[in-house]
Amino acid sequence: MATSERHAALDAQVAAWRIETPAGYGAFLSASAMAITPLELALERAGVAGWLPDWSQRVRRTALSRDLAALGLEAPPFASAMVPSPDFGAGLLYVLEGSRLGARFLARQVAAGGHGLPLAYLTQGEGDGLWRSFLAWLETPNVGTQTDACEDGARYGFQCFSDAFETIAPSGAPNVRTGAHVRV
Repeated sequence: MATSERHAALDAQVAAWRIETPAGYGAFLSASAMAITPLELALERAGVAGWLPDWSQRVRRTALSRDLAALGLEAPPFASAMVPSPDFGAGLLYVLEGSRLGARFLARQVAAGGHGLPLAYLTQGEGDGLWRSFLAWLETPNVGTQTDACEDGARYGFQCFSDAFETIAPSGAPNVRTGAHVRV
């Protein structure tokens, strides 16, 4: 997909956070919830369970809520999201499912901090082959046939994550959009 720059910018944004600390991880989970919850709800309103049969196995907002509660945090408020078509949804799902790959690395980073932080979100679906089965689904002839709509959905997903991480950024984390350090 033609979203590599947005993906790289988001990775750089998150890499600057100290998620191995309870405060940094709490901020990371809050930003993730701010992005994922409305996106998953929008996909469900658009009928994702009808296009992606194992959708219920992929939902991560419940695991996120559990991790936030374990840290004594509440889910942050979030804006509603939109999914105007299944092809747009396929692009958005590409971002959501692709984030599982980075989650494995982040889970190891959080665990290495030695604080016993909850990992339900970062390990949700681990070992279930969800990325592989998602790619197989994406290759089916009736999904993602409108390339422009798929790319729009992927760009929208990255933008939602970037906006959430910029909103919740811990004090001193760099703002990759402006090159400035965020002061919250």
